[in-house]
Amino acid sequence: MIDLTTKIHDKFTLEIKVGFNTEATEKPMKHSDFVMNTWIFVPNSLDINAAKYSKDNFYRDLKSDVRLITPNYPLHDLANDEHLLPNQSLTDEFNRIFDTPENTANLVHSLKMYCAIAKSAFRNAARKAKKRETQQQRYEACQTYLDDVTQVLNRFRNLYKKLKDSGIKGKIVQDFAYADEFLGNIFAEYTYRLRDYLRLSFPEDYKIFETRFKTILLGERAYKEQQGYIIFHPNDPNGNEDFVFRASLLKKFAESDLYLSSNKRKNTFLVEQILYSFAAGAAMVVATLSSFFFQQKYGNFTLPFLIALVISYMFKDRLKDWLRLIFAKRVSSKVFDTRTNFSIKGRHIGWSKDSFDFIDSNEVLPEVMRLRNRLPLFDEVSGKDEKVLLFRKKVEVWRGELAKASPFPMRGINDILRYNITEFVRKMDNPDFPLAGTWEQDGYVPIVGRKIYRLHFIIQCVYEGKTEYKRVMVKCDKNGIVSVEETS
Repeated sequence: MIDLTTKIHDKFTLEIKVGFNTEATEKPMKHSDFVMNTWIFVPNSLDINAAKYSKDNFYRDLKSDVRLITPNYPLHDLANDEHLLPNQSLTDEFNRIFDTPENTANLVHSLKMYCAIAKSAFRNAARKAKKRETQQQRYEACQTYLDDVTQVLNRFRNLYKKLKDSGIKGKIVQDFAYADEFLGNIFAEYTYRLRDYLRLSFPEDYKIFETRFKTILLGERAYKEQQGYIIFHPNDPNGNEDFVFRASLLKKFAESDLYLSSNKRKNTFLVEQILYSFAAGAAMVVATLSSFFFQQKYGNFTLPFLIALVISYMFKDRLKDWLRLIFAKRVSSKVFDTRTNFSIKGRHIGWSKDSFDFIDSNEVLPEVMRLRNRLPLFDEVSGKDEKVLLFRKKVEVWRGELAKASPFPMRGINDILRYNITEFVRKMDNPDFPLAGTWEQDGYVPIVGRKIYRLHFIIQCVYEGKTEYKRVMVKCDKNGIVSVEETS
C-alpha cells in the first residue's frame, strides 16, 4: 500500500511523505510495484507555463530523501519487554563486545536502530496521549507515557554506564554517547510538546501532572549538564544555534542506517539520441530530394540552383529542429525523465522513475477532474486556462533484498518529497488590500480583504491493481504557504 501524509515544511515548502509499504500485500511477490501520479492545478494568473517553467526548474524545486520505513514498536513494549527485538538485539550485541571488542559493526547498527525505533515510539505515544477524550483516559495515557520513557532511558543508560566502567576505549564509547545525547533530546522534545498541549488545552489536567513534568524534565537537564552535553537556554543571544546544529547532526547519526544510497541518472538519453538521429535523417532526405529536383530543373552551377540549394538547406535546419521538438514531446509523455537506483550497504533494493510535463485539461482523467471540483463560475471565467502540471513516479522495491538489509523487519521505504513553491509566489498580488468599510457603534471601520491563491494537488496511488486518490489544497499568498488541507 501507499501511505501519504502532507504538511508545511517551511514557509515556501510543501512536504509530502510517501510510504511505499511492501508488508501490506495480499499476494506473495518478489518485488512490489507502486505508481504515484500527481496533477497540480495552478491558477493561470501566476503565469506558470512550459516556456517559463521547464523540467529543470521543476526538479530544482523538488527535493527527494529516500529512507527505510522505521520498524514500528509500541513504547510500552519497548519499555517493558526485554525480549522485544530492539532490546534483545542491543543487549546481545552489547554483551558480545566484551569478547570481540574490535568487532563493533553489528553493535553500532543495533544502537542506531534502537535510537530510530525509540524516536518513533516516543512520538507515537505522545500523539496518542493527546487524542484521549476523557480526563481519566488522558491521566492514564500521560502516566504511562512518563513511566515508559523513563524506563527506556534508564535501561539504555545502564548499558552506557556499564560500557564506560568496563574500560573499553575507542569509537564505540563515543557512539554510545551520541546515542545517549540523541535519546535525551527526543525525550525532551516530545515530553515538552505533551506538557504544552495539556497546559494550553486542558489546564485542569495539567495541574495534576505539573510537578512530575517539572521534576522529570529538570532531571534530564541536570543529567545533560553532568555529561557535558549542549543544552538550550531561554535567553541565548544566538538563538541556541549551537544546540540546533548539534541536534541535527545527532539525528543524522541516529537515522543514518535507514537512509538509502541513490544513483540518479537521466532515463531518456538513448531514446532521445535515436529519435534526434531520425529527425536529422528525415530533414536530410528532404534537403537532398530538393537539391536533386532543382539541379535537374536549372542545371549545375547556375544562380537559380545556388539560391534553391541555400533555401533547401535553411529549410532542412528548421525542419530538423521542428521534428526534434515533436519527438521530444512524444518521448516526454511516454517515458520517464530520470531513474534512481536505491541501495543500502552495497545491496540494491529497488529503483524509482520520475517524469514531469505540462498537459492540457482535456487530457486529465475524469476522476481527477471530479476531485478538482471546479466551481461553475471558475469554468466560465478561466477554468480552461488553468495550467495543469503532471508529476509521475513509479517505484519498484525488491522485497527479498530489502529483508536482507537488516535483521530488523523492514516494511518498505519512505520517499520524503519537499516541493518549493517560490516560483508560484513570484507573481502573486499583495496579500492585503482594502475592500470597503462599514459604520459600527464606534464609527466608521475600514475592511481589509486577503488575497489567497489555491494550488490543488490531486494524487493518484496505484498498488496491486487498487487505485486511491487524495486531494490536497495548498492555500498560499505572497508571504508563503498559509495552510494545507488534505482529503481522501
